[in-house]
Amino acid sequence: MTLFDTALEADLQTLQHAIEYEGQNFRERDADCNTLLHCAVRSGSLAKVAYLTDFLALDPLEANLSGITPLDLALQGGFDEIAAYLANKAGVDPARIFHNPVRRGFYPDPSWIRVGEDYYMVNSSFSFFPCIPISKSRDLVHWTTVGYAITNPDWARVARSEGGRGYWAPDISYDAVSKHYFITATYRGNENDAEPRCQMVVSAERPEGPYGEPAWIHEDGIDPSIFHDDDGRHYMLFNRSVRMAELTPDCRAMRGPARLIWGGDLKNKTEGPQLMKHDGYYYLLAAEGGTGAGHRISAARSKNVWGPYESCPYNPILRQDDAGAYLQNCGHGKLLQTADGRWFLCFLCLRRNPDGTAPMGRETSIAEVTWTPDGWPVAAYGRRPRSVLNMPLPKATLPAVPVGVTDWKGCEWVTQRALDAANLTVENDALTLCGNGLDLCDRKMQGLLLVRQQECAFTAETALEIPAAGTAGLTCYYDEHSYLKFGIGPEDLLLEEYAGYEMVSRQTAPLPAGTSNVRLRVTATGGQRHFAMQDGTDWRTLWSIPEPRYLTSEGLQCGKRFTGAMVGLYVHGASAVRFADWVAVWPHPEEKR
Repeated sequence: MTLFDTALEADLQTLQHAIEYEGQNFRERDADCNTLLHCAVRSGSLAKVAYLTDFLALDPLEANLSGITPLDLALQGGFDEIAAYLANKAGVDPARIFHNPVRRGFYPDPSWIRVGEDYYMVNSSFSFFPCIPISKSRDLVHWTTVGYAITNPDWARVARSEGGRGYWAPDISYDAVSKHYFITATYRGNENDAEPRCQMVVSAERPEGPYGEPAWIHEDGIDPSIFHDDDGRHYMLFNRSVRMAELTPDCRAMRGPARLIWGGDLKNKTEGPQLMKHDGYYYLLAAEGGTGAGHRISAARSKNVWGPYESCPYNPILRQDDAGAYLQNCGHGKLLQTADGRWFLCFLCLRRNPDGTAPMGRETSIAEVTWTPDGWPVAAYGRRPRSVLNMPLPKATLPAVPVGVTDWKGCEWVTQRALDAANLTVENDALTLCGNGLDLCDRKMQGLLLVRQQECAFTAETALEIPAAGTAGLTCYYDEHSYLKFGIGPEDLLLEEYAGYEMVSRQTAPLPAGTSNVRLRVTATGGQRHFAMQDGTDWRTLWSIPEPRYLTSEGLQCGKRFTGAMVGLYVHGASAVRFADWVAVWPHPEEKR
């Protein structure tokens, strides 16, 4: 009997004997990253739960790979005494907890600001359009996209962008003198471009925009941010290590050359710098170690904006050092003080599967921050990210705001590169999408609408008319190198998979005679994707395939892979196709209780 079996099935005395005399690894997890405490909760024994938390100090808020904590299990299972006990041990209120990530799906490289009692965040968009989503929250947890930094395709410069290029690591800031908001980001060109990296700056009178025409600062580097000092001067920070340049008053050009101000604490891939002034010090945060398993956030401070900067003795101030934990690759953060005076940190993270892939790509989480007696900010709870926390502020869900390409069915739709407005119309609650005869592998392809995949398990479906030529339907998409198409043509249903530069599988089935409209569904569950067509009131599964690794950053070595899986609609062929419906369901840990 394994120790997991003992925690689940045996009595307390047997569990105690196994732990105290058999010398096993009590940090061990099963294949789904359940801990011994998960198993003890499932047994319904408060005595075993108390023993594991009191004497082994197992964490009631340590999530498995589905984001489910022992406390969640107790709440789901109706074990009220166990739930009350675990909540008390963890210092949380079950009625107020939330689950990281707070921006689920492909929302990497967060930056945020407070505007009164409202909070605004920006995230990288890479080659997707509109560029750089701007989201709003009143509680730091529930975010609604309210605008974009660039909505004019003539300004976006992404028409030729390879997947993974485009806009990297944006920052949002406010200048109290000009009363303008600024968003800056690296524009990453293609490898053979004359200028592979430069910095973009836009400004607006409101945080959600509209933002004006971009300025281009021709300085190499990535991950820019803008700091507005209280003496009226403005500075841009970027890598390598941390370099800084003074900007003109309108922040659209550099006043002098960039200078190195800090080499970092780890001194390895120091990037994503953020600068703020607090209690007489300039505090500098930077991401280090690369965006993989070594990712972390380090801090430094100085009395002079140009330095020299003293490294924080508690560095890294946030890092995931547990290779089996739910949230991985945590780093690239920015501090924020709430209206009531508390401090929080936004940061990027991954939710990784047992096979090492992270389908949703890099997402956004938050951490509570405490200040040490000697004046350093560190992430609370041992400087490690936590998957479950108390709500920072009273819950406030904002209404959906029409943004982006279209607000059809209330979704945040994006396109790969820019979609010609003439190729998309919404009328009488139906969407018509036009293709231009090119397939999804072609960077000039039109006829693609996407939403971010938010969970590993999901269901997406659509109803559409049969195209006159070519095919149309559902796509599961990463970039032009990796996607699948589940669609219909004039005579057939098809499932095609593409990885690298070639089709890796193709399956077809005849279309029932007399069919003019079809409803298609893709379901991801249990490591499989199932593709079904509605037949009357029933669903008929046509094909099932293993979860596609090529739809992840880790599953294919091809181009720049820093984004995440998407789901949406496609038209391959020079046809106008009418989509009558769209439904996507993303189960969330809070919904499972």
